[in-house]
Amino acid sequence: MTATTVTRLPKALVLTRHLAAPREQVFRALSRAEHLRRWWGPPSCPVVECTVDFRPGGIWHYRLRSSDGREHWMRAVYRDIVPPERISWVEHSSDEHGAVTTALAATFATLTLATAGGSTLLTAELRYDSTSDRDAAIARGVERGFSAALDELHTLLGPTPATDTTTAVRDGSPSQGGIDVPDHLR
Repeated sequence: MTATTVTRLPKALVLTRHLAAPREQVFRALSRAEHLRRWWGPPSCPVVECTVDFRPGGIWHYRLRSSDGREHWMRAVYRDIVPPERISWVEHSSDEHGAVTTALAATFATLTLATAGGSTLLTAELRYDSTSDRDAAIARGVERGFSAALDELHTLLGPTPATDTTTAVRDGSPSQGGIDVPDHLR
């Protein structure tokens, strides 16, 4: 597997990951409930229920179950969809009926998919209203959890040569720019 790189910005996290699949295939895995159920969420907190109305203004409502049995409902409203290049949404915690709750701060997510040779570069930009909201997301494990979910997506998309599975975290400074790309994906 390839590594997920996480860059911390003052009010955002940017995660990048190379996936050895065409971007159309990756886009399908991001846009259909039957696929999202198989990979969204880390193994310790998988999706156990999911509905998707995949259109601008449509709602993605899902339930995660953590390893201790607690359930977490989330509700996302799609803002922008450009097949197979970009998907954006705003996500909130919710109840089982989809009503927004204040348990977690809103996340403004944009996923972009770029063709990179025979693979796809997925870039997830997670924006928050404040640095403290970003820090709370980090404390809840969003970096590890999103990276683990991308490991699950990698597995769903099919086998590729084994490489590093670690997550690299960067602070967003210019000296740490660039993306670590395994040789087999160059």
